[in-house]
Amino acid sequence: MIHSYILPLIFRNTTVDHGKYLVPLHTAFNFMVWAPKAPFKVMFCNNEAVFIGPNDRMFGFSDALSELGKIYFSAGPAERSPALAEYAYGELCMLLDCFYGLKETHHISDFRSYFRANGYEEALLSPDPKEADEAVEKIIIGTLDDIHTSTALSSWMSGVETRYTPLGNGFSSPYRKRTAPRFEEAAKKWNPDGMDYYTESGNTAYVVIKSLVTTIDSDTYYSLDLDNSDVKSADDPVVRILYAHHQITRENSPIENVVLDLSLCPGGDFNSAACVVSWILGQGYLACANSFTGGPGIGLYRMDIDRDHQFTDEDGLLGRKNLYCLTAPITFSSGNLTAAMLKMSGVVTMLGQTTLGGSGMMTTTVTGWDYALILSGFRTIVTVKNGSCFDADIGVEPDVYLSDPDTFYNREALTEFINNLK
Repeated sequence: MIHSYILPLIFRNTTVDHGKYLVPLHTAFNFMVWAPKAPFKVMFCNNEAVFIGPNDRMFGFSDALSELGKIYFSAGPAERSPALAEYAYGELCMLLDCFYGLKETHHISDFRSYFRANGYEEALLSPDPKEADEAVEKIIIGTLDDIHTSTALSSWMSGVETRYTPLGNGFSSPYRKRTAPRFEEAAKKWNPDGMDYYTESGNTAYVVIKSLVTTIDSDTYYSLDLDNSDVKSADDPVVRILYAHHQITRENSPIENVVLDLSLCPGGDFNSAACVVSWILGQGYLACANSFTGGPGIGLYRMDIDRDHQFTDEDGLLGRKNLYCLTAPITFSSGNLTAAMLKMSGVVTMLGQTTLGGSGMMTTTVTGWDYALILSGFRTIVTVKNGSCFDADIGVEPDVYLSDPDTFYNREALTEFINNLK
């Protein structure tokens, strides 16, 4: 069965097993294991063994392969047989048709036509695996131009090289790199000693989230001393909102407005976003849609922000403070997710500029010739209105547009501006 991945998509075995049908190993894994159960577990097959693990990192990297990686690449290099090349091309088309979450957004009817129209079909059918690897890289960089989607690991048939093209990046990544310094320099101008993640200006509290990546296990959150100055330096979004809530709701607090600053947030993980949204709204919700099945879903979340082991109205800010969210063209991925959910609530005033977007949840996948790539996956972030789902990849527009980055980080002036909005 290990070698059956070189066969046509469905192969009828007429000589053994009484005419039963065989499914290639990669196809069977993708549809029976990877998609429904474990989107972050992948399978590689180097024609000598099968490797199943959390993602491509089980092999290490090109400049420092793990022991498992050395075993994996030891089977190559090798050429692709005509049968393998044909199967691998068809399987790649099917994989992306089914599981590329931004297919509709990119106006792609089917990937076979897309590859053919953009001149990639010949390279993807080449017996040279490096040529096929390079074609996929060019497609990702030059035509899909999707910041989430990227190359991960070359095929064992090609060797350990991980990058082929001199293209660097398409339009979207350079746009972000050109835009980011305007906001980073403005932030530094108004915060020359570094930006504190929690500050107060008059009646307004500013909570800065630069990364939605949790670094502490959940039990530790309950043992934190929020009056300890060391907590203020913790680089963890949950610690930041625990501390912020502690300060905002303290006795005789002057705070009337709370601004969640996501302007410098390029993303992070889903759970951290859920925590932040839950804190702001009391009961948070995150809306997703499966682009393969078409099934939507809304998850409801509560956070025990006051750490009393109960979910109460005291665990959120809704109805207790005036709520704002500050976004910029840097705000991406889970930052965009957080902004989209706050915008969808209708109770948070969005300030700043339209977010960069980023809707598909990233997931590593492997082609039929064992080239690994990271996809904007089929679980996509959406906003919901009247039961209809709307893709959040286009970005979240502010309710109040701020054209000058200086306005974002001059907190005294921004506080005055916010108070005048009332």
